[in-house]
Amino acid sequence: MLRKFLAFRILFRKDKDLLISLQEILGFYPKNLRFYKIAFTHRSASFKENGIRVNNERLEFLGDSILDAVISDFLYHRYPNAKEGFMTEMRSKIVNGEKLKELARLIRLNDFIVQKGNTPKGSITKIHEDAFEALIGAIYLDQGYYKTYKFIISKILKKYIDFEDLEDLNLNYKSQLIEWAQKIKKPVIFVSKDHPDEIKCFSSEVVFDYKTIGIGKGHSKKEAEQNAAKEAISFLLHSF
Repeated sequence: MLRKFLAFRILFRKDKDLLISLQEILGFYPKNLRFYKIAFTHRSASFKENGIRVNNERLEFLGDSILDAVISDFLYHRYPNAKEGFMTEMRSKIVNGEKLKELARLIRLNDFIVQKGNTPKGSITKIHEDAFEALIGAIYLDQGYYKTYKFIISKILKKYIDFEDLEDLNLNYKSQLIEWAQKIKKPVIFVSKDHPDEIKCFSSEVVFDYKTIGIGKGHSKKEAEQNAAKEAISFLLHSF
């Protein structure tokens, strides 16, 4: 009995500490802490509930869509005369893996992520990106759309995104890669596919010298190719 009581006290203290930490990050107290615990659970640390494997992948799926919707709405009103292509590119600059990894670090999500085993270098960005998107999904389920919208706008976009710098940032990785290939007189090929059943429904592979050197996904063919080109450039920088 005493052991159970002590275990309960330790668990209560951990939950209380997590609530306080989340309140500092979010600006409000969570109603249902379970959503946030799942949001920070990487698939390597999956646990079972009623025979079902639980991790943050489902919340990441949900948060990805909500994040896109809020950012799209924000950009639509911030740039009333902008064309679709410009707004799509600006959104891509905000939701790309490296930027989400940076945002996750800035709001200290790395303090909460639960994972097991050694993490390969290339997986760190993906783990932080997924945790950030899963957090958005958790906020949505816990607080609803309005609170989620308010959090993304006030605690993320207005606090950490410099839109003037972002406008000048060149993320045309595909163009950079093609220019490099032309200089060395070797072809680089993009092989893109449509996956209508997925949220990020386009994928692309960069093939160079008969080898796949970059893979990317996106909401459009262009976005998938840019992400694949970025990975390919990273591969080439470490290979030559």
